[in-house]
Amino acid sequence: MNNGEYVEWEHHGWQFGAWEIPASNPTPDSKTVVAFHGFDREAKEMGNFMPLYDSSTSMLSISLLHHGSSKPLPPLPLEEPLSPQVLIDALEAYTGADNVRFELLGYSMGARIALTLFQDFPDKFSRVIALAPDGLKMGRFYKFVVNTDIGRYTWGLVDKYPKTNRVILDAMRSLKVISEHKYHFGRFHTDNPEIRQRVARGWMGHKAFWPEKNKLAKVLNENINAEKTGYFIFGSRDKITPFSWSLPLQEALQQLRTNDSAIGGVYFFKVPCGHVMRHRNIVDLIKEKIWQTIG
Repeated sequence: MNNGEYVEWEHHGWQFGAWEIPASNPTPDSKTVVAFHGFDREAKEMGNFMPLYDSSTSMLSISLLHHGSSKPLPPLPLEEPLSPQVLIDALEAYTGADNVRFELLGYSMGARIALTLFQDFPDKFSRVIALAPDGLKMGRFYKFVVNTDIGRYTWGLVDKYPKTNRVILDAMRSLKVISEHKYHFGRFHTDNPEIRQRVARGWMGHKAFWPEKNKLAKVLNENINAEKTGYFIFGSRDKITPFSWSLPLQEALQQLRTNDSAIGGVYFFKVPCGHVMRHRNIVDLIKEKIWQTIG
């Protein structure tokens, strides 16, 4: 998107960067959507989803840690985990709005961050749209690398011996120990030193951003209504964050409230794509599905 600018600010030992897009037709009732992009993407990319909003809406797309200029500042270590409270405080400090409700938009890993913020601070946000949402299921590989000492040590070996890692991945692929999808996933996250460091620091830095199924369901059920809605959008061919990951949350919501088309104002949709959703035809399909629930 060309109609925006990259901004930076510091808050309590952290530096944040964001792509800021002004509303094309601001009004006294203008809204701001706070967006979070996916892993190894950039904040500017979330501008592709501006068609989901009316012309009076602005966007503040915040860079994930170790993307753009978002990072902990010395003396904090580079792997220091960010807390949801610090992030919401930093958002309010930058916007100067501590009593304003924002909208939330997240894609992939960014959806995990958005859902955690909505879960922990539901009074701050009027709507959440989670695209190809991570965070509904913790993969074993992530849990191993981030939450165990041996996992972090093993990842250090991958970074130290990348050629050996590739030989192992190639062998596992040839022996069909891992699927083609998992092979390419492994290659993507390990093929160069920059991406390996981003995995280590980015995953560790956001380890506090994991919505809890029952807590999220309770918050959604208690706070969602006709004016405050939640959308979970999945690609029908997505193998990274498949629709099936949403079933436990849907079941938790069904236990609290039953409705054929929406669970207390929470909608789960599929669109015909894989994990990538930023292309205009897919954005238009998402917009159409959202507007169908409004109309």
